[in-house]
Amino acid sequence: MSTDNNNNITDDDEDYGEIPDSEKTPVTIVTGFLGAGKTTLVNYILKEQNTWKICVVENEFGEVPIDDTLVEDNMAAKEDVITMDNGCVCCSIRGDLVRTFGTLVHKRKSFDAIILETTGLADPSPIVFTFNSNAILQDNFRIDSVVCLVDAKHINLHLDEIKPEGDINEAERQVAFADRIMVNKIDLVSKDELEDVIDRIKSMNSFASIIKSERSRVPLDKVLGLSTFSLEKVVEVDPTIMEADEEPEHSHDHQHGEHCSHNCTIDHSHEHHHTHDEHCPTDCDKGHSHEHDHNHSTKKIKKKHNLSLVSSVGFTIENGLLDVMLFNTFMSELLKNKAADMYRTKGVLAFKDQGDTKFVFQGVHEQITFGPSSTPWGKDEVRISKMVFIGKNLDYEFLKEELRKCADGNDAKVTMHKRA
Repeated sequence: MSTDNNNNITDDDEDYGEIPDSEKTPVTIVTGFLGAGKTTLVNYILKEQNTWKICVVENEFGEVPIDDTLVEDNMAAKEDVITMDNGCVCCSIRGDLVRTFGTLVHKRKSFDAIILETTGLADPSPIVFTFNSNAILQDNFRIDSVVCLVDAKHINLHLDEIKPEGDINEAERQVAFADRIMVNKIDLVSKDELEDVIDRIKSMNSFASIIKSERSRVPLDKVLGLSTFSLEKVVEVDPTIMEADEEPEHSHDHQHGEHCSHNCTIDHSHEHHHTHDEHCPTDCDKGHSHEHDHNHSTKKIKKKHNLSLVSSVGFTIENGLLDVMLFNTFMSELLKNKAADMYRTKGVLAFKDQGDTKFVFQGVHEQITFGPSSTPWGKDEVRISKMVFIGKNLDYEFLKEELRKCADGNDAKVTMHKRA
């Protein structure tokens, strides 16, 4: 089996059946900013735990070698692969990713999982593309999930860092791309500081599960074997984990710069908030907006952060099935014009004229994997389409209106779900 650059199966697939994901070795991509604890996690996997047999593929440009002694031994022996006492394996990417994984094909079934530690890589989409477009990798491995380690003590400094125009904020992208986020070093912050960090992360990526950890210690089944890159797992996408936003005209805490695009045309005339410079003292901490709630209860007011417009939003489409052609046109144009800003997209879709077939898709930038779910719509199941977008400069109202146009019938209802 092979695919072209558009992920289309070529003719030689007729000679070989599709290899089920259950027979492929799962690969977990681990990201995280400098000092977040990736090296500590890898050392724990390689040297202390004895439950999983894991192959750790380390970026040779890692900020700290996995283990000084191991690296020295590796250099002396001129070996690319090191076998640990607990059965785990450590190797480095030396040159081409495809070549590195090619050397692991013959021994991959002896591993429970492979962890690809991508130090300094903010955007995992090139890796995802490689695994989805190379026949050897596609036949033997599958992307399991993207896990991001976050330093609870210093993540705000990284997120607030002002980058030169045109440069990306690596910490932002790492959080936005993740399926699971390990908030590490929680013992170094107070309870309130930890709550603010988690709230800020959720405002950027509400659809990633969050795990709290100290010294990078977590049960490995919390970060491995998640199958979040499986189309079947997308069926579990639930945009309603966030609040429905059906009456935005009466919002009292929406901040224009936080989630709207620069060309936002939403009428904010009914919103009531006070800007930072308007009522705050001059010695107030910079970088945070301080909104004065009209409800003078003792409930803690959550901090608001300028997130450079990195956010997530979900939609549910009820009382109307999607038109295949209209939806394809919408997504094609969206990814053509906004691929760089569209970090992750996921969807569970009900199309008209497609019988009981339930469709699922997910995308990383312009790369989309799309197909029918193995589980069709049930006889009495309400056919509600679900969409999730995670990215930068998301124009909520534009996405909502375009999805409404894709739905068949005048009774179709599109509900937006986002962080309050």
